[in-house]
Amino acid sequence: MEKLICKARNKQNVKIGLIGIGFELHFDWEKAKQSYSEAVEQTKSVFSVNNALLALKEPVQTKKELLDVLNNFKAEGMSGLIIYQASYIAGDLALALGNWLREHNTPLLSWSHPEVTGGRLTANRLCGQNFLLNILNSLEVKYSWVFNAPKTKQLDVVLDRLIRVVSAKKRMQHANILMIGGMRVPGFYDCELNEMSIAKHFGLGVDRVDIETVWKHGNKFKKEGINAIVKKLINAKECKYKKVSERELFLSVRFSLAIADYVRQGNYLGVALKNWPELFDNYQIAGDGAGALVQDLGIPVADESDMGGLLTMITMNEISNGNALPTLTDLSILNSDENKLGMWHCGGSPTKLLRKGTGFEIRNHSILDNYDEAQSYGMLLEFLLEKGHITIAKYQYPHASSMLSFEGEIVDSPMRFRGAYAEVAPKKVKASAVVGTILSKGLDHHWIIGRGHIQEDLKEFNHWANIEDLEFVQSGTTGRSIQKNLNY
Repeated sequence: MEKLICKARNKQNVKIGLIGIGFELHFDWEKAKQSYSEAVEQTKSVFSVNNALLALKEPVQTKKELLDVLNNFKAEGMSGLIIYQASYIAGDLALALGNWLREHNTPLLSWSHPEVTGGRLTANRLCGQNFLLNILNSLEVKYSWVFNAPKTKQLDVVLDRLIRVVSAKKRMQHANILMIGGMRVPGFYDCELNEMSIAKHFGLGVDRVDIETVWKHGNKFKKEGINAIVKKLINAKECKYKKVSERELFLSVRFSLAIADYVRQGNYLGVALKNWPELFDNYQIAGDGAGALVQDLGIPVADESDMGGLLTMITMNEISNGNALPTLTDLSILNSDENKLGMWHCGGSPTKLLRKGTGFEIRNHSILDNYDEAQSYGMLLEFLLEKGHITIAKYQYPHASSMLSFEGEIVDSPMRFRGAYAEVAPKKVKASAVVGTILSKGLDHHWIIGRGHIQEDLKEFNHWANIEDLEFVQSGTTGRSIQKNLNY
Protein backbone atom coordinates (compact mmCIF):
# COMPACT_ATOMS: atom_id res chain seq x y z
CA MET A 1 0.00 0.00 0.00
CA GLU A 2 2.85 2.40 0.80
CA LYS A 3 3.92 2.51 -2.84
CA LEU A 4 0.50 3.77 -3.95
CA ILE A 5 -0.09 6.56 -1.45
CA CYS A 6 1.44 9.87 -0.46
CA LYS A 7 4.64 9.52 1.59
CA ALA A 8 4.54 10.26 5.30
CA ARG A 9 6.14 13.58 6.21
CA ASN A 10 9.29 13.63 8.28
CA LYS A 11 8.77 14.07 12.01
CA GLN A 12 9.43 17.46 13.48
CA ASN A 13 12.82 17.87 15.19
CA VAL A 14 12.11 18.68 18.85
CA LYS A 15 14.69 20.51 20.96
CA ILE A 16 15.26 19.85 24.65
CA GLY A 17 17.26 22.20 26.90
CA LEU A 18 19.59 20.97 29.64
CA ILE A 19 20.86 23.51 32.17
CA GLY A 20 23.12 22.71 35.11
CA ILE A 21 22.72 24.92 38.18
CA GLY A 22 25.04 25.28 41.16
CA PHE A 23 26.99 27.57 43.46
CA GLU A 24 30.80 27.72 43.25
CA LEU A 25 31.43 29.76 46.39
CA HIS A 26 30.78 26.97 48.92
CA PHE A 27 31.02 23.76 46.88
CA ASP A 28 33.52 21.79 44.77
CA TRP A 29 33.04 23.46 41.39
CA GLU A 30 35.36 21.15 39.46
CA LYS A 31 33.34 18.14 40.55
CA ALA A 32 30.13 20.00 39.74
CA LYS A 33 31.37 20.70 36.21
CA GLN A 34 32.47 17.12 35.76
CA SER A 35 29.13 15.69 36.92
CA TYR A 36 27.30 18.14 34.64
CA SER A 37 29.36 16.99 31.64
CA GLU A 38 28.40 13.39 32.46
CA ALA A 39 24.75 14.46 32.71
CA VAL A 40 24.93 15.97 29.22
CA GLU A 41 26.31 12.72 27.78
CA GLN A 42 23.70 10.58 29.54
CA THR A 43 20.90 12.80 28.23
CA LYS A 44 22.25 12.59 24.68
CA SER A 45 22.31 8.80 24.93
CA VAL A 46 18.50 8.55 25.22
CA PHE A 47 17.68 11.01 22.43
CA SER A 48 15.98 9.82 19.26
CA VAL A 49 16.99 10.96 15.78
CA ASN A 50 14.17 13.50 15.97
CA ASN A 51 15.58 15.33 19.00
CA ALA A 52 18.32 17.91 19.50
CA LEU A 53 19.99 18.95 22.75
CA LEU A 54 20.56 22.55 23.77
CA ALA A 55 23.25 22.71 26.49
CA LEU A 56 26.11 24.90 27.73
CA LYS A 57 29.60 23.61 28.50
CA GLU A 58 29.23 24.14 32.26
CA PRO A 59 26.59 24.96 34.90
CA VAL A 60 25.25 28.45 35.57
CA GLN A 61 25.32 30.13 38.98
CA THR A 62 23.54 33.48 38.83
CA LYS A 63 20.07 34.74 38.06
CA LYS A 64 21.37 36.72 35.07
CA GLU A 65 23.24 33.74 33.60
CA LEU A 66 20.17 31.55 33.98
CA LEU A 67 17.76 34.03 32.38
CA ASP A 68 20.15 34.65 29.49
CA VAL A 69 20.45 30.96 28.68
CA LEU A 70 16.71 30.32 29.12
CA ASN A 71 15.85 33.12 26.70
CA ASN A 72 18.48 31.97 24.22
CA PHE A 73 17.27 28.37 24.33
CA LYS A 74 13.66 29.54 23.92
CA ALA A 75 14.67 31.58 20.88
CA GLU A 76 16.27 28.42 19.45
CA GLY A 77 12.98 26.54 19.81
CA MET A 78 13.29 24.74 23.17
CA SER A 79 10.18 22.66 23.90
CA GLY A 80 11.18 21.02 27.19
CA LEU A 81 13.72 21.69 29.93
CA ILE A 82 15.88 19.53 32.19
CA ILE A 83 17.44 21.27 35.20
CA TYR A 84 20.44 19.35 36.50
CA GLN A 85 21.34 19.97 40.15
CA ALA A 86 25.14 20.28 39.94
CA SER A 87 25.21 21.53 43.54
CA TYR A 88 23.26 23.65 45.98
CA ILE A 89 22.04 26.97 44.56
CA ALA A 90 21.32 30.59 45.38
CA GLY A 91 17.67 31.34 46.16
CA ASP A 92 17.27 34.17 43.64
CA LEU A 93 18.28 31.77 40.83
CA ALA A 94 15.46 29.40 41.79
CA LEU A 95 13.00 32.29 42.00
CA ALA A 96 14.07 33.51 38.54
CA LEU A 97 13.53 30.02 37.10
CA GLY A 98 10.05 29.86 38.63
CA ASN A 99 9.01 33.26 37.31
CA TRP A 100 10.38 32.44 33.84
CA LEU A 101 8.43 29.17 33.78
CA ARG A 102 5.26 30.99 34.78
CA GLU A 103 5.75 33.19 31.75
CA HIS A 104 6.83 30.38 29.41
CA ASN A 105 4.77 27.22 29.82
CA THR A 106 7.58 24.66 29.39
CA PRO A 107 7.65 21.08 30.74
CA LEU A 108 10.41 20.78 33.36
CA LEU A 109 12.28 17.83 34.83
CA SER A 110 14.34 18.50 37.96
CA TRP A 111 17.24 16.01 38.16
CA SER A 112 19.38 15.34 41.19
CA HIS A 113 21.26 12.34 42.58
CA PRO A 114 23.04 11.01 45.68
CA GLU A 115 26.29 12.43 47.07
CA VAL A 116 29.72 10.87 47.26
CA THR A 117 30.08 10.28 51.00
CA GLY A 118 33.13 10.69 53.24
CA GLY A 119 34.88 13.94 54.10
CA ARG A 120 33.23 17.28 53.33
CA LEU A 121 29.79 17.63 51.72
CA THR A 122 30.84 18.73 48.24
CA ALA A 123 27.51 19.41 46.46
CA ASN A 124 24.45 19.06 48.73
CA ARG A 125 22.34 18.21 45.68
CA LEU A 126 19.30 16.71 47.41
CA CYS A 127 18.87 19.71 49.67
CA GLY A 128 19.39 21.95 46.63
CA GLN A 129 16.67 20.11 44.74
CA ASN A 130 14.39 20.35 47.78
CA PHE A 131 15.07 24.11 47.96
CA LEU A 132 14.38 24.57 44.25
CA LEU A 133 11.13 22.61 44.19
CA ASN A 134 9.84 24.35 47.33
CA ILE A 135 10.15 27.63 45.47
CA LEU A 136 8.65 26.31 42.21
CA ASN A 137 5.70 24.74 44.01
CA SER A 138 5.11 27.91 46.00
CA LEU A 139 4.92 29.77 42.67
CA GLU A 140 2.42 27.15 41.38
CA VAL A 141 4.85 25.98 38.70
CA LYS A 142 4.43 22.41 37.46
CA TYR A 143 7.39 20.05 37.37
CA SER A 144 8.47 16.44 37.32
CA TRP A 145 11.48 15.30 39.32
CA VAL A 146 13.92 12.43 39.56
CA PHE A 147 16.47 11.59 42.27
CA ASN A 148 18.52 8.76 40.87
CA ALA A 149 22.16 7.79 40.54
CA PRO A 150 23.84 8.56 37.19
CA LYS A 151 24.27 5.84 34.57
CA THR A 152 21.37 3.77 35.94
CA LYS A 153 18.64 2.17 33.88
CA GLN A 154 15.93 3.85 35.95
CA LEU A 155 17.39 7.28 35.24
CA ASP A 156 17.48 6.50 31.52
CA VAL A 157 13.80 5.50 31.71
CA VAL A 158 12.82 8.83 33.32
CA LEU A 159 14.89 10.94 30.90
CA ASP A 160 13.61 8.99 27.91
CA ARG A 161 10.01 9.35 29.10
CA LEU A 162 10.24 13.12 29.44
CA ILE A 163 11.86 13.50 26.02
CA ARG A 164 9.21 11.33 24.32
CA VAL A 165 6.33 13.13 26.08
CA VAL A 166 7.68 16.60 25.30
CA SER A 167 8.23 15.56 21.70
CA ALA A 168 4.69 14.21 21.44
CA LYS A 169 3.19 17.39 22.87
CA LYS A 170 5.19 19.53 20.47
CA ARG A 171 4.20 17.48 17.42
CA MET A 172 0.54 17.54 18.46
CA GLN A 173 0.50 21.32 19.00
CA HIS A 174 -1.36 22.99 16.10
CA ALA A 175 -1.78 19.64 14.30
CA ASN A 176 -5.18 18.28 13.22
CA ILE A 177 -7.22 15.11 13.49
CA LEU A 178 -9.76 14.08 10.85
CA MET A 179 -13.37 12.95 11.25
CA ILE A 180 -14.47 11.05 8.16
CA GLY A 181 -18.25 11.19 8.07
CA GLY A 182 -18.32 14.51 9.91
CA MET A 183 -19.75 13.31 13.23
CA ARG A 184 -20.25 10.38 15.58
CA VAL A 185 -22.36 7.35 14.64
CA PRO A 186 -26.05 7.57 15.68
CA GLY A 187 -26.67 7.44 19.43
CA PHE A 188 -23.03 7.02 20.44
CA TYR A 189 -23.04 10.20 22.51
CA ASP A 190 -19.78 9.43 24.32
CA CYS A 191 -17.90 9.42 21.00
CA GLU A 192 -18.06 13.16 20.27
CA LEU A 193 -16.15 15.55 22.50
CA ASN A 194 -15.91 19.28 23.13
CA GLU A 195 -13.52 20.69 20.49
CA MET A 196 -12.52 23.65 22.67
CA SER A 197 -11.41 21.23 25.38
CA ILE A 198 -9.46 19.19 22.81
CA ALA A 199 -7.69 22.38 21.75
CA LYS A 200 -7.07 23.37 25.38
CA HIS A 201 -5.57 20.07 26.51
CA PHE A 202 -3.94 18.73 23.34
CA GLY A 203 -3.44 21.75 21.09
CA LEU A 204 -5.22 19.87 18.30
CA GLY A 205 -7.75 21.02 15.73
CA VAL A 206 -10.55 18.89 14.31
CA ASP A 207 -11.30 18.76 10.58
CA ARG A 208 -14.47 17.13 9.30
CA VAL A 209 -15.05 15.66 5.84
CA ASP A 210 -18.00 13.76 4.37
CA ILE A 211 -17.59 10.12 3.38
CA GLU A 212 -18.33 10.84 -0.29
CA THR A 213 -15.32 13.15 -0.61
CA VAL A 214 -12.96 10.49 0.68
CA TRP A 215 -14.74 7.77 -1.32
CA LYS A 216 -14.22 9.73 -4.55
CA HIS A 217 -10.60 10.34 -3.56
CA GLY A 218 -10.20 6.60 -4.17
CA ASN A 219 -10.91 7.04 -7.88
CA LYS A 220 -7.25 8.00 -8.39
CA PHE A 221 -6.12 4.42 -7.71
CA LYS A 222 -5.92 1.99 -10.61
CA LYS A 223 -7.63 -1.39 -10.59
CA GLU A 224 -4.34 -3.20 -11.05
CA GLY A 225 -2.86 -1.73 -7.88
CA ILE A 226 -5.99 -2.40 -5.84
CA ASN A 227 -6.33 -5.97 -7.11
CA ALA A 228 -2.69 -6.65 -6.27
CA ILE A 229 -3.34 -5.72 -2.63
CA VAL A 230 -6.52 -7.82 -2.54
CA LYS A 231 -4.63 -10.79 -3.96
CA LYS A 232 -1.81 -10.42 -1.45
CA LEU A 233 -4.32 -10.24 1.41
CA ILE A 234 -6.44 -13.26 0.49
CA ASN A 235 -3.43 -15.38 -0.49
CA ALA A 236 -1.43 -14.65 2.67
CA LYS A 237 -0.53 -17.82 4.54
CA GLU A 238 -2.17 -16.31 7.64
CA CYS A 239 -5.51 -15.98 5.83
CA LYS A 240 -7.48 -19.05 6.95
CA TYR A 241 -10.93 -18.23 5.64
CA LYS A 242 -12.58 -15.80 3.23
CA LYS A 243 -16.29 -15.17 2.87
CA VAL A 244 -16.56 -11.71 1.37
CA SER A 245 -17.62 -10.84 -2.17
CA GLU A 246 -14.99 -9.73 -4.68
CA ARG A 247 -16.78 -6.39 -5.02
CA GLU A 248 -16.64 -5.69 -1.27
CA LEU A 249 -12.99 -6.75 -1.07
CA PHE A 250 -12.09 -4.43 -3.95
CA LEU A 251 -14.04 -1.46 -2.59
CA SER A 252 -12.74 -1.98 0.97
CA VAL A 253 -9.13 -1.96 -0.19
CA ARG A 254 -9.76 1.07 -2.41
CA PHE A 255 -11.37 2.88 0.52
CA SER A 256 -8.37 2.08 2.74
CA LEU A 257 -6.06 3.59 0.09
CA ALA A 258 -8.30 6.64 -0.16
CA ILE A 259 -8.28 7.17 3.62
CA ALA A 260 -4.52 6.70 3.96
CA ASP A 261 -3.69 8.98 1.04
CA TYR A 262 -6.14 11.68 2.16
CA VAL A 263 -4.65 11.58 5.68
CA ARG A 264 -1.08 11.74 4.44
CA GLN A 265 -1.84 14.65 2.08
CA GLY A 266 -3.50 16.59 4.89
CA ASN A 267 -0.82 15.63 7.42
CA TYR A 268 -3.46 14.45 9.90
CA LEU A 269 -2.34 12.58 13.01
CA GLY A 270 -5.23 10.13 12.85
CA VAL A 271 -8.80 9.41 11.77
CA ALA A 272 -12.14 8.99 13.50
CA LEU A 273 -14.07 6.90 10.96
CA LYS A 274 -17.87 6.90 10.84
CA ASN A 275 -18.05 3.33 9.61
CA TRP A 276 -21.83 3.00 9.85
CA PRO A 277 -24.61 3.43 8.79
CA GLU A 278 -23.64 5.27 5.56
CA LEU A 279 -21.06 2.71 4.46
CA PHE A 280 -23.68 -0.01 4.88
CA ASP A 281 -26.59 1.87 3.33
CA ASN A 282 -24.95 3.87 0.53
CA TYR A 283 -21.80 1.97 -0.37
CA GLN A 284 -22.64 -1.61 0.66
CA ILE A 285 -19.40 -2.29 2.55
CA ALA A 286 -18.33 -2.47 6.18
CA GLY A 287 -15.45 -0.08 6.81
CA ASP A 288 -13.70 -1.90 9.66
CA GLY A 289 -11.31 -3.86 7.46
CA ALA A 290 -10.37 -0.75 5.52
CA GLY A 291 -9.54 0.96 8.80
CA ALA A 292 -7.44 -2.04 9.84
CA LEU A 293 -5.29 -1.77 6.69
CA VAL A 294 -4.81 1.96 7.30
CA GLN A 295 -3.64 1.21 10.84
CA ASP A 296 -1.11 -1.24 9.42
CA LEU A 297 0.52 1.84 7.87
CA GLY A 298 0.95 3.41 11.32
CA ILE A 299 -2.05 5.76 11.02
CA PRO A 300 -4.43 5.58 14.04
CA VAL A 301 -8.06 4.93 13.07
CA ALA A 302 -10.86 5.00 15.66
CA ASP A 303 -14.00 3.10 14.71
CA GLU A 304 -17.43 4.66 15.07
CA SER A 305 -15.97 8.18 15.00
CA ASP A 306 -14.84 7.93 18.60
CA MET A 307 -12.95 11.19 19.20
CA GLY A 308 -11.83 10.23 22.72
CA GLY A 309 -10.67 6.92 21.34
CA LEU A 310 -8.73 8.66 18.59
CA LEU A 311 -7.11 11.11 21.03
CA THR A 312 -5.99 8.15 23.14
CA MET A 313 -4.66 6.30 20.08
CA ILE A 314 -2.76 9.36 18.84
CA THR A 315 -1.26 10.04 22.27
CA MET A 316 -0.16 6.41 22.63
CA ASN A 317 1.23 6.46 19.10
CA GLU A 318 3.20 9.68 19.60
CA ILE A 319 4.66 8.98 23.05
CA SER A 320 5.78 5.49 21.96
CA ASN A 321 7.28 6.60 18.64
CA GLY A 322 4.78 4.37 16.85
CA ASN A 323 5.44 1.24 18.92
CA ALA A 324 2.13 1.10 20.85
CA LEU A 325 0.01 -0.02 17.84
CA PRO A 326 -3.19 1.16 19.57
CA THR A 327 -6.51 -0.47 18.70
CA LEU A 328 -10.10 0.24 19.77
CA THR A 329 -12.20 -2.33 21.65
CA ASP A 330 -15.28 -2.85 23.76
CA LEU A 331 -15.04 -4.31 27.26
CA SER A 332 -17.23 -7.38 26.74
CA ILE A 333 -16.34 -9.99 29.39
CA LEU A 334 -15.66 -9.87 33.13
CA ASN A 335 -14.30 -13.08 34.64
CA SER A 336 -13.87 -12.17 38.32
CA ASP A 337 -12.82 -15.67 39.35
CA GLU A 338 -9.82 -15.70 37.01
CA ASN A 339 -9.23 -11.91 37.16
CA LYS A 340 -9.61 -11.48 33.40
CA LEU A 341 -11.30 -9.08 31.01
CA GLY A 342 -12.47 -9.92 27.49
CA MET A 343 -11.74 -7.09 25.02
CA TRP A 344 -13.56 -7.33 21.70
CA HIS A 345 -14.45 -5.39 18.60
CA CYS A 346 -15.95 -6.19 15.24
CA GLY A 347 -12.79 -6.68 13.16
CA GLY A 348 -10.96 -3.40 12.62
CA SER A 349 -7.62 -4.11 14.30
CA PRO A 350 -4.37 -3.92 12.29
CA THR A 351 -2.99 -7.25 11.09
CA LYS A 352 0.31 -6.33 12.79
CA LEU A 353 -1.46 -7.38 16.00
CA LEU A 354 -2.20 -10.91 14.75
CA ARG A 355 -1.19 -13.49 17.35
CA LYS A 356 1.86 -15.52 16.35
CA GLY A 357 1.02 -19.02 15.19
CA THR A 358 -2.60 -18.15 14.36
CA GLY A 359 -4.41 -16.77 11.34
CA PHE A 360 -7.07 -14.27 10.37
CA GLU A 361 -10.43 -14.65 8.67
CA ILE A 362 -11.88 -12.21 6.13
CA ARG A 363 -15.57 -12.04 6.97
CA ASN A 364 -18.75 -10.06 6.72
CA HIS A 365 -19.82 -8.04 9.75
CA SER A 366 -20.74 -10.45 12.56
CA ILE A 367 -23.22 -8.02 14.14
CA LEU A 368 -25.00 -7.58 10.80
CA ASP A 369 -24.95 -11.37 10.48
CA ASN A 370 -26.92 -11.50 13.73
CA TYR A 371 -29.77 -9.76 11.96
CA ASP A 372 -29.61 -11.11 8.41
CA GLU A 373 -26.60 -12.77 6.80
CA ALA A 374 -28.00 -12.02 3.34
CA GLN A 375 -27.81 -8.27 4.10
CA SER A 376 -24.43 -8.32 5.83
CA TYR A 377 -21.33 -6.66 4.36
CA GLY A 378 -17.54 -6.96 4.55
CA MET A 379 -14.73 -6.74 4.88
CA LEU A 380 -13.68 -7.34 8.44
CA LEU A 381 -10.51 -9.04 9.69
CA GLU A 382 -11.19 -11.43 12.56
CA PHE A 383 -8.38 -12.80 14.72
CA LEU A 384 -6.89 -13.16 18.18
CA LEU A 385 -4.69 -10.24 19.24
CA GLU A 386 -1.04 -10.89 20.05
CA LYS A 387 -0.16 -11.83 23.62
CA GLY A 388 2.09 -9.67 25.78
CA HIS A 389 2.35 -6.50 27.86
CA ILE A 390 -0.37 -3.93 27.16
CA THR A 391 -1.88 -0.74 28.54
CA ILE A 392 -5.61 -0.02 28.35
CA ALA A 393 -6.77 3.60 28.56
CA LYS A 394 -9.31 6.13 27.34
CA TYR A 395 -9.73 9.93 27.43
CA GLN A 396 -13.24 10.40 28.75
CA TYR A 397 -16.43 12.07 27.50
CA PRO A 398 -17.38 14.89 27.41
CA HIS A 399 -14.14 16.92 27.49
CA ALA A 400 -11.16 14.50 27.32
CA SER A 401 -9.99 16.18 30.52
CA SER A 402 -9.73 12.89 32.41
CA MET A 403 -8.38 9.40 31.72
CA LEU A 404 -8.70 5.96 33.26
CA SER A 405 -5.76 3.67 32.55
CA PHE A 406 -4.27 0.39 33.72
CA GLU A 407 -1.61 -2.08 32.64
CA GLY A 408 -1.97 -5.77 32.03
CA GLU A 409 -1.13 -8.75 29.91
CA ILE A 410 -2.94 -10.29 26.95
CA VAL A 411 -2.95 -13.99 27.86
CA ASP A 412 -3.70 -17.19 26.00
CA SER A 413 -7.39 -17.76 25.33
CA PRO A 414 -9.78 -19.12 22.75
CA MET A 415 -11.72 -16.83 20.43
CA ARG A 416 -14.74 -16.13 22.63
CA PHE A 417 -16.57 -14.23 19.88
CA ARG A 418 -16.07 -13.57 16.20
CA GLY A 419 -14.15 -10.34 15.63
CA ALA A 420 -10.86 -9.06 17.04
CA TYR A 421 -10.47 -10.48 20.53
CA ALA A 422 -8.06 -10.51 23.46
CA GLU A 423 -8.27 -11.73 27.03
CA VAL A 424 -6.50 -9.43 29.47
CA ALA A 425 -5.17 -10.09 32.98
CA PRO A 426 -4.86 -6.66 34.65
CA LYS A 427 -1.86 -5.85 36.84
CA LYS A 428 -1.99 -3.91 40.13
CA VAL A 429 -5.79 -3.69 39.94
CA LYS A 430 -8.49 -6.35 39.98
CA ALA A 431 -10.59 -6.95 36.86
CA SER A 432 -13.73 -6.40 38.94
CA ALA A 433 -12.33 -3.04 40.13
CA VAL A 434 -11.83 -1.99 36.50
CA VAL A 435 -15.44 -2.85 35.66
CA GLY A 436 -16.73 -1.40 38.93
CA THR A 437 -14.96 1.90 38.26
CA ILE A 438 -16.28 2.12 34.70
CA LEU A 439 -19.86 1.36 35.76
CA SER A 440 -19.93 3.44 38.96
CA LYS A 441 -18.37 6.48 37.29
CA GLY A 442 -20.33 6.04 34.06
CA LEU A 443 -17.22 6.00 31.86
CA ASP A 444 -16.97 5.53 28.10
CA HIS A 445 -17.87 2.26 26.38
CA HIS A 446 -14.79 2.07 24.11
CA TRP A 447 -11.27 1.31 25.38
CA ILE A 448 -7.92 1.54 23.65
CA ILE A 449 -5.34 -1.24 23.92
CA GLY A 450 -1.74 -0.14 23.37
CA ARG A 451 1.28 -2.42 23.33
CA GLY A 452 3.72 -2.22 26.22
CA HIS A 453 3.42 -0.96 29.77
CA ILE A 454 3.11 2.76 29.07
CA GLN A 455 0.81 3.95 31.86
CA GLU A 456 3.54 6.11 33.40
CA ASP A 457 4.18 7.66 29.97
CA LEU A 458 0.49 8.53 29.69
CA LYS A 459 0.47 9.97 33.22
CA GLU A 460 3.49 12.13 32.37
CA PHE A 461 1.72 13.41 29.26
CA ASN A 462 -1.48 14.05 31.22
CA HIS A 463 0.46 15.96 33.89
CA TRP A 464 1.61 18.49 31.29
CA ALA A 465 -1.74 18.52 29.46
CA ASN A 466 -3.67 19.27 32.70
CA ILE A 467 -5.63 16.03 32.43
CA GLU A 468 -6.84 14.16 35.51
CA ASP A 469 -5.89 10.52 36.02
CA LEU A 470 -8.90 8.79 37.54
CA GLU A 471 -8.65 6.49 40.56
CA PHE A 472 -10.18 3.02 40.81
CA VAL A 473 -12.97 2.02 43.19
CA GLN A 474 -12.79 -1.12 45.30
CA SER A 475 -13.28 -4.39 43.45
CA GLY A 476 -16.77 -5.87 43.37
CA THR A 477 -19.69 -6.74 41.12
CA THR A 478 -22.19 -4.29 42.54
CA GLY A 479 -22.02 -0.58 43.29
CA ARG A 480 -23.58 2.87 43.13
CA SER A 481 -23.08 5.91 40.95
CA ILE A 482 -20.15 8.23 41.50
CA GLN A 483 -20.74 11.49 39.65
CA LYS A 484 -18.01 12.25 37.13
CA ASN A 485 -16.67 15.76 36.68
CA LEU A 486 -18.42 17.45 33.75
CA ASN A 487 -16.32 20.61 33.95
CA TYR A 488 -13.14 21.12 31.94
